Formats: sequence, C-alpha cells, structure tokens
Amino acid sequence: MKLDLTNGIVSKKECENKELCEKVKEYHKILHSGDYSMGTTWVDWPNNFDKAEFEKVKELSKKIKAESDVLLVVGIGGSYLGAKAGIDVLSKNQGLEIIFAGINFYYEDLASKLEKIKDKNVTVNVVSKSGTTVEILSALNIIEKFMKNKYKEEYKQRMIFTTDKEVGYLRKRANAEGIQTLTVPTNMGGRFSVLSSVGMLPFACAGLDIDAIISGAKSAYKELLVDDIKNNFAYKYSAYRYLINKTLDKKIELFATFNTKMASFSAWLQQLFAESEGKEGKGLYVCPVTFSTDLHSVGQFIQQGSSIIAETFINVQKTKQNSVLSEISSDSPIKFLEGKTFNDINDAAFKGTVKAHIEAKVPVAIFNIEEINEFNFGYMVYYFEVACAMSGFLLGVNPFDQPGVEQYKAQMKQLLKR
Repeated sequence: MKLDLTNGIVSKKECENKELCEKVKEYHKILHSGDYSMGTTWVDWPNNFDKAEFEKVKELSKKIKAESDVLLVVGIGGSYLGAKAGIDVLSKNQGLEIIFAGINFYYEDLASKLEKIKDKNVTVNVVSKSGTTVEILSALNIIEKFMKNKYKEEYKQRMIFTTDKEVGYLRKRANAEGIQTLTVPTNMGGRFSVLSSVGMLPFACAGLDIDAIISGAKSAYKELLVDDIKNNFAYKYSAYRYLINKTLDKKIELFATFNTKMASFSAWLQQLFAESEGKEGKGLYVCPVTFSTDLHSVGQFIQQGSSIIAETFINVQKTKQNSVLSEISSDSPIKFLEGKTFNDINDAAFKGTVKAHIEAKVPVAIFNIEEINEFNFGYMVYYFEVACAMSGFLLGVNPFDQPGVEQYKAQMKQLLKR
C-alpha cells in the first residue's frame, strides 16, 4: 500500500514541519509506552496477540462450518463493521453464510433475516464487550426464542458469546449456563478490535485465511514503529489530515473507491475516524462514497459546491474478474469502447475523476493497493488504526473514548423507563 499526497494541496514541507514532527514523536511514545489503560491494547496486538485464543477461533470455526449453514453475528458498531468489511472485501463464497443482526431497532429487518434462515442450521455469535448494549440484547431476546424453538434445550450449544474476559452480563450468563465464549481483549475499544476474536471468528467461518490477515497486520506494525513523519506514512497521513482541516478549513473527508467491494471497508473507516475524532467541536466528518455510482449524486457538489471537502481515494489496482466490450453497434454512443474492458473503463473513470476534482481545487490523497487479499487487508486495518489514533492526538482529543455515543444511550434508556 502506498500513499500519494502529490495533489493534497498541503506541501510535503508543511506536513513535515518541526512542530508537527515534535508532537508526533511525543504521541508515538504514548502509543508505544506499554501502558494500555487508555485503550491501546490494539497497538501491540499484531505482535502480542493471544495465540491460544487464535487457535480456539480456528477450532470453533471448523465446528461451526461442519454443523451450520449460517453464522448469525449479533453486534453493532465495532462489534460488526470490521468483520463485515473483511468478509465483503475478501468474500470466498465457500458455503457458510454470515448474516449480521442487532445493528438497529427496525424489527422487520431482524424478522426478515430470521425468516430467511428458518430452515437452515444456525450458529449465533453475540459480540458485546460490556454485554449491556440495548440493540444487541433486544435482538438477542428475539433470536434466543427463535433458536430455542428450533433446537429446544440444545440451542445453547449453538451460541457463542464474544465478550469481556471476566465481567459483564454476557460473561455472567455464559459462566452460569455453559455457553461457549471468546474474549474481547481488555483495553481494546470496539472500533479497534477487528484483529481480535471479534473479527477473526467471522473471518475464519467465511473461509478467510486469518493467519495471512494477522501477518499483514504484523508487517504494518513493524513498518510503522518509527516515530517520525518522514519515514512513517501513517503519521504523514495524520499530519496531512490535520493540516487540511486546520489550514485549509476542510470539514469533510470523503473516502472514495471505484471498487464496490471496498464500500464496507469505507463504512468501517467512517466509524473508526468519526468516533475517535468527533469531540469538542473538532475533527473531519468522514463520509464513504462509492464511485462511479455516487458521482451521479454528490459528484456535482464535490465539483462545484462549497469548498468544505477533501477526498481520500482507495484505489485497488488489480481485480480478479474482467470482461471485454465487443460487437457494439456502429450507431451506439459507446462504439468508442469497442475492445475495452470493464477494468479499462473503471480505471479511466478513476483517473478522470481525480483529475477533475484536482482542477476543482479539492485536496486529493490516494492510497494505491496492488490487490485485495488477506495479507493486504490486515495491513490496511492496522495502518488506518495507527493513522486514526495519531490524527486524534494531533487534534488534541482522546481518540479512544466516545462520550457522545454514551449520551444517546442514556437519553434513550430514560425515555423507555417512563
């Protein structure tokens, strides 16, 4: 993965200014201090991940694939977005279907999913560190009834709780009722938990190579151990984001892709950055867009609307499938595409869009990724986690809490208790 800031408007010299370099060195020490109490267990995770738990995930996934047609993952936010991103990006179509529930309070959505799987063998994975999230527990109430009706008293053998190692409602229930468990690591927030059992069990069940995913993350960990902006391209990206916000007054960062498989990854990036940075009236609002589809809606605004937008492209250079346009009628408006492949057209759309947006004075950053595979996915996850943490620090906020999220939960509970 390579970062291209050639057209980011802010210069290399600005990104590497003395003040930013000193701040980055200071925050780098905090990230790598070994004191995980503020929520930084994820920082050393690729190097120090729980090997026993990792093997447990592999064995569980084998059992699930042997016994089930569907893994129903019940989670919200960081409990599902990273897992969904990896499965959508790397989908192997190996038989076991992964369905996500508990992501909202819209009952018809849950009911339609249960109707779809009523005649299939199902394993349920409930993912919640605290075990108190209302969306998850509300969905679990309905799903448990579904499972009990389907499997009678044996249904708990098809339940797995991924939760805190020692405390919380789900841990208490699992201990009392003999329900299988996996662990959300201590001092690791949900949006930083993709490389733990939170993501690894769904990945393994979907047929993904989780050894390669963790290897990719480990490679990124090693490359990003340096503490200076010049040689750490995650920190360079953080500095760039800080500057387009502070010096260019950009308010929105579009994560754009021309590869529809990357849409779920962009959704994970939205949560990662929004929850980490959106505090004290600060931060860039991160918005995922998929082109060329969204060029026919927001494209006009990007080109000629108010100058509040910066763009970060995730450009996948190689894809596995392609097709040639041929036998196009001589009077067709697309006759000029004769002999061109879909990849040729998509690449031209990408390059043309980038050129047009640069001409419109939109700051453009580009991540070029040779191809999508498990190794590169693991690398990208860890890379953006590091970049996000440093971005938050440079803004002067704590990247590892989410007090605004807790406020909506408190207000909702008060209304429901009336």
